[in-house]
Amino acid sequence: MVARTVEHPSSLAARDPWRTEADTWISNHHGVISVSRARLLGVPERTLYSAVERGAFTELLPGVLLSGHWPSGRMQLMAAALARNPRAVIAFTTAASLWGFRRLPRDEQVHVLVPHGSSPKMAGVEVHRCRRIDIVDVTERQQLALTSPPRTLFDCADMLGFDAAASVLEQVIDRGWGTFDTHADTWIRLGRRRRPGTRTMAAVLRSRPAWRSALQSDLEARVLGEIDRQGLPAPVTQWPITLPGGRDIRIDFAWPELRVALEVDHPFWHAAVEHWQRDRSRDRELMRLGWTVPRITEFEVSAGLAGPVEDVAALLAARAAV
Repeated sequence: MVARTVEHPSSLAARDPWRTEADTWISNHHGVISVSRARLLGVPERTLYSAVERGAFTELLPGVLLSGHWPSGRMQLMAAALARNPRAVIAFTTAASLWGFRRLPRDEQVHVLVPHGSSPKMAGVEVHRCRRIDIVDVTERQQLALTSPPRTLFDCADMLGFDAAASVLEQVIDRGWGTFDTHADTWIRLGRRRRPGTRTMAAVLRSRPAWRSALQSDLEARVLGEIDRQGLPAPVTQWPITLPGGRDIRIDFAWPELRVALEVDHPFWHAAVEHWQRDRSRDRELMRLGWTVPRITEFEVSAGLAGPVEDVAALLAARAAV
């Protein structure tokens, strides 16, 4: 039996100086490399052909190779689409899913945005053309070029609808991915008559005071939507207040002049006994300051918000009468 000699990686790198850079590129791009990029890194063309022939690489898209050490999944298809067209960016619901937007419709298609005049067809990829893709619209996440949160929300707004788009706007502002003014500037820059996203984002931006603090959850967005629909006075969101014990807190929705504080309970945050007791303790401290604290749970949100919000309206009316 003849023992096989395995070359040390350092020996391979010394013999093939391009190997380290190529391996690093592949590792940083989800196992994907284009033939043109490999050539730029100095990989000989015969080496590429040989790697494909022996199954070390497969052609994922024309001119784009996938390493056999990586799975062939959605992330690899995104990376391949960008490798196929360096001017493309991940966009629409695909970018929204990478940002973690809530209330997204199910969409398994990979969507990319390209400038006009640059749109090669790609199997499994929906290519959208646009005349305007500004530098501010493009960023990077998970080693992929994709549209920024404000641009992504604008592009997806019609698909989401008013309520979901308004909820995502709060999410994006709360996470620090853009201020209200950023979204307003995006609408001014991109909005055009009949352009998808223009009418929905106009309605969302008009309905929201620029000064309002961001809502922290989709539940809060749904409650605020019902408050608006029933015509209640606009509450202040995330109202800061210091309790008698010295603790600083923020109230989800507050009507300070009437001393009414509406809190939205999420079961993930409030199910534990410790959290429940802390909430009740802070409610008692607020009552010492003259506040009334109704609460709305996620179960009430799911069952229908009309009744609970009507109760809050009656409370506000009673306080105003006094």
